[in-house]
Amino acid sequence: MNRTILTVLVALTALAAACSRGTPEPEPEPERPRNVIFILVDTLRADHLGAYGSARSTSPNLDAFAGKSVLFRDARSQAPCTFPSVNSILTSRYPAAFLGQPNQAMGIPERIPSLAEILRGRGYRTVAVSASAVVRNTPSQHNPGAGFGRGFDLFQEECVWKAAACVNRQALAHLRRKEEGNEGDGGGERPLFLYIHYLDPHGPYNPPRGYHRRFATGNSGKPFIRNGNPNPIGDMLYKGAPDPGVTPADLQFLKDLYDDEISYLDTQLARLFRALEDGGWLDDSIVVFAADHGEEFLEHGHIKHCRAVYDNSIRVPLFFHVPGVEAKALEQPVQNLDIVPTLLDYLGVPAAGLTLEGESLRPLIEKGTAGDPHQYSLSGPYRSVADGRFKLIQDLGGDSFWLYDLQKDPGETKDVLAAERRNFHRLREALGGWLARTEGQDRADESLRKAKEAEEKLRSLGYLE
Repeated sequence: MNRTILTVLVALTALAAACSRGTPEPEPEPERPRNVIFILVDTLRADHLGAYGSARSTSPNLDAFAGKSVLFRDARSQAPCTFPSVNSILTSRYPAAFLGQPNQAMGIPERIPSLAEILRGRGYRTVAVSASAVVRNTPSQHNPGAGFGRGFDLFQEECVWKAAACVNRQALAHLRRKEEGNEGDGGGERPLFLYIHYLDPHGPYNPPRGYHRRFATGNSGKPFIRNGNPNPIGDMLYKGAPDPGVTPADLQFLKDLYDDEISYLDTQLARLFRALEDGGWLDDSIVVFAADHGEEFLEHGHIKHCRAVYDNSIRVPLFFHVPGVEAKALEQPVQNLDIVPTLLDYLGVPAAGLTLEGESLRPLIEKGTAGDPHQYSLSGPYRSVADGRFKLIQDLGGDSFWLYDLQKDPGETKDVLAAERRNFHRLREALGGWLARTEGQDRADESLRKAKEAEEKLRSLGYLE
């Protein structure tokens, strides 16, 4: 062979080997999570948890699990009431879509697909365990129309109004199936979507008998305060009942009982988290933890919830535990509305044609790419928008506005509208655009009518004072 040709061949061979060594094989993409464990806690405000800054040790087990997850420090609910907040969470549609249904129904309309329906259509076994009297498959006193069971293979509601231990007994039975083998469909084990709805710490604030109170250790001379019942305060505020003479000490005792409820729930969440870990669920499941709304203790003149859009009512805990995703805490503003798009993104379920109004948080979680910073909420005549720094509240009935600087005034006690005209106009434009998209342009009267009818429905059913 010609010596020159031989030299060229040797050089090419060496070059190919070098290129091969310099271009490693791409690493295979991590397997997608198969299962979804969706934990929703009713009436849990974020600032009463250690993970969100509470000085009290109300939630050590929850805090520890959140520390192994992607935690969103600035998450808000789209409504301060179970209906329509849960409807919004499970469909990624704004709450206005659920107001004004025939007969003032509170369920999810058939025209709007829920997360359970979407996943069952992809072969999931869909199970719900709910203690809520509103989030029901069959009628209850507080929700005669039911309407939350569509898409679930099994909807267990025997724990209505019962404490977390009851919910755990039913939920843990489904988590034990991993070792036993889930129901098959001829193609192997079916993935699981398990929705768990705890009622603690919803009022009355009264942890189960036998649970040692950690915070409400004193006493109160008023029986309704001792029993953790805020309704007499609501009767005074909303029904014209006599003033029950509540003192600051009484109000603090109610808060202490509320924290005791959270502390009790935390002991039960420890059992759930342990079952997820011991059963191997954390290796191939997304765990999402959320709350539908918070609770008010007269910080802004209201008691309980369903009345206003201050952060006591709408700032909620939210975190995701995703296999292979690094634990972190993120400061960017997000919404409960973003939960379903995020789950579908990680599961590889196409979202085209679903008309989701939230955004997937996966780009934020993995790349730090933030989406729309605006967080929107509604309650009765009130609408709000926040952007991580400022928050604007509008009263559609009186066309009044209030602007708060959340960094300087997280308690929303000082209206800075006059001093922050540029931010007022910026957020007013965003809020107006949202109202036009979700409730219709120049239709404030119609929105108020629907909101008032929904409020009257809840009141007639005994859910609202």
